[in-house]
Amino acid sequence: MNQGKSKQKIEQIHRTIAHLFARKGFHATSMRAIAQALEMQPASLYYYFKSKEEMLFVLMNESMDEALEKLKAVCEADCSSEQKLKDMLGFYARFFAGDQEREILLVNEIDSLGDEYRKILIEKQRRYVHLIRSIFEELAKTDLLKEIDPTVATFAFFGMVHYTIRWYNEEGSVDVTTLSDNFVEIFTRGILK
Repeated sequence: MNQGKSKQKIEQIHRTIAHLFARKGFHATSMRAIAQALEMQPASLYYYFKSKEEMLFVLMNESMDEALEKLKAVCEADCSSEQKLKDMLGFYARFFAGDQEREILLVNEIDSLGDEYRKILIEKQRRYVHLIRSIFEELAKTDLLKEIDPTVATFAFFGMVHYTIRWYNEEGSVDVTTLSDNFVEIFTRGILK
């Protein structure tokens, strides 16, 4: 199999597994169901993954790495802290709405992983929190943040964006850009002076 087709195949496998885990839950999804959805023998899955747990970890880890990379770029951008906040809010709204199945896994399935994998992802979550909190701390230092603890603002932000996986429908009346713009408006008007 050439490299392009191989990468395509792996992406298809990842999308299918993410779909099944997001819809049925990690524990309720059997290796047989995954193989059947991929039209392959269950034993063939072990060519790609050592275990079902590794499947979940790979999907979550890829999403977290992608988000961390983009968030780091937002934080390091040469712009005002207010612009960083708007860019961060917009990015996360698009990120969570754009790949809801993987985001469902990030929000709901971390406790399905064993200690080794969970520790890796928790460390990455801490880096997310630190990066996002740094934006709120920067706003506080420039006197743009109301008297709100940056940690509280950080977790309020997470609550807002993480809950989109429960209600947002890409095919509904609100497109991803409008969702992103609305999140920016709601959140910045609530915390900025």
